[in-house]
Amino acid sequence: MDTIMDKLRKLEDDENITILYAVESGSRAWGHHNKNSDYDIRFIYKYNSINRYLTINSQNDVIESNDGLYDIVGWDIKKALHLHYKSNPNLREWILSPIKYIPMKEDIFINLPEFDKEVLKHHYYGLTKRHYRKYIMKSEKTDIKLFKKLLYTIRCILAFTKLDEDIFPSMNMDDLIEENTLDKSLEEKIIKLRDAYSQLDKSLISDDEVEFLTCWVVNSLEYMQNHLFNPHNNKDIDMYNRRFQEIILE
Repeated sequence: MDTIMDKLRKLEDDENITILYAVESGSRAWGHHNKNSDYDIRFIYKYNSINRYLTINSQNDVIESNDGLYDIVGWDIKKALHLHYKSNPNLREWILSPIKYIPMKEDIFINLPEFDKEVLKHHYYGLTKRHYRKYIMKSEKTDIKLFKKLLYTIRCILAFTKLDEDIFPSMNMDDLIEENTLDKSLEEKIIKLRDAYSQLDKSLISDDEVEFLTCWVVNSLEYMQNHLFNPHNNKDIDMYNRRFQEIILE
């Protein structure tokens, strides 16, 4: 924690910014990391000089740093609010993260509309399809690397299912498992997969059980494809403009 805070404070000094919010994203926040997992640190910031927002040329709105263990990405407040307007799923997960390094002093997104569930559904469907085709379908062996991709894909399916029930999903894997009404056998296999990945122990799940989960992913893809509808963004952009102005003028 101290190391992470030191890195964030150094970024504030180097970039002349104020970090408004900083969290952990990725497997540590999802609840299925292992000892080899890196830290996915995400933050929202604003520039200390208002002149950065009063120029006709575009300004950098992303700050990145990665030393192999600490993967740090920050979004400028203007970008973050624009992505909230677009119902960006990654931003929603930042907001939900249970691991907060710098909590919001006040809610950045107060009184703004909810995320569009159909946008979120398209996101999780796209991730599921891409991960299955790129990693799971092409995998030639059952190993920890496959477990990671399979867990990520299963999490997307569970999130999609709740959204299809018109319910916003949790971020944590255990919470998602609990929220979904799963067959007991399926639930047990998902938990075995999570434990095998977290403990780096392949023996905790059999090849047949992994194959079962892979087939379940294939079936879920068909279900997801048949339950997609067109997103509709009817948000008031002026609400976001006013919120942006309030924050940079504080």
